[in-house]
Amino acid sequence: MSLSKSGTRRCGKQMRAVLLALTLLASIVQLSAQKASTAGPAVSHILNEMNNPDFTKHSKAFDEAIELLASDKSTAGDIDRLRLGIIQLLTAENARINVSDDELSKQAASTPNCGNGTDNCAGDESDDESEYYPTLIATVAGFNDERAIPALVGAMPWGSMATAGLLRFGDKALAPVLDQLKSRNALLRTSAMGMTITLLERRNDSASRTRIRELIRRSLADPASVVRRSAIKEIDCLDDRGDFIPALGKIARTDPENFRGRADDGVDGDKFYPVRFDARRVLRDIKEGGRTCRR
Repeated sequence: MSLSKSGTRRCGKQMRAVLLALTLLASIVQLSAQKASTAGPAVSHILNEMNNPDFTKHSKAFDEAIELLASDKSTAGDIDRLRLGIIQLLTAENARINVSDDELSKQAASTPNCGNGTDNCAGDESDDESEYYPTLIATVAGFNDERAIPALVGAMPWGSMATAGLLRFGDKALAPVLDQLKSRNALLRTSAMGMTITLLERRNDSASRTRIRELIRRSLADPASVVRRSAIKEIDCLDDRGDFIPALGKIARTDPENFRGRADDGVDGDKFYPVRFDARRVLRDIKEGGRTCRR
């Protein structure tokens, strides 16, 4: 059967439209390929350099990753690879910084003027180093990516951006945070306790309040004074803080942590017992109806 002239014209228009669409598609594919070929090698190099143990090299690679993320030279796949690489970089930095309490004590004993083991004995840092880690934490928190939760948990003691980022994930962050209550690093245990309490308080139910009280009671017996002091401060924030009067009274009399120098309230002779001092302060708050809760 033969086509009419109008039918022939319609077929011709349709063919031209199809050819035009195919031409445009080919151009897009070509441009995408060019774009990928421009950024791809750079992304691979940056990811490799971020694994370099040398600070100068991996911090430079981090800066280059940030620049590439902000440019229009990366494909969606490149962006995802860069983000994951930066998350892994933060995880590696956390592992380097969050040493165990035992290791920290060894550093304190072997490093002049390192202190009593409550600091990280890292020594003086350059401006680049002091800005690098907080920037890395803030960058990862800004991704709002669930894959970053473990990395942000490891950074809890070192940046409010980490805790703020975790709060955005809510209950999804609770289990990884709880895991850090078993950490061998006292600062991580302290941060995990505070973050767990904050996450549980958001639930606002009796079961969560019970878990909070149990967590505080366990933390009052932690071997590290920094954890015990934080637990005492958390008590002052509770509505039922009076339930802790017996425990606080015992701590105020017997906690062993002490340093040279007279305590502010002069109760402990010629030594300063910081945990005892905090316990007595909270006991006074409870008795007088005051509150010095800080979060």
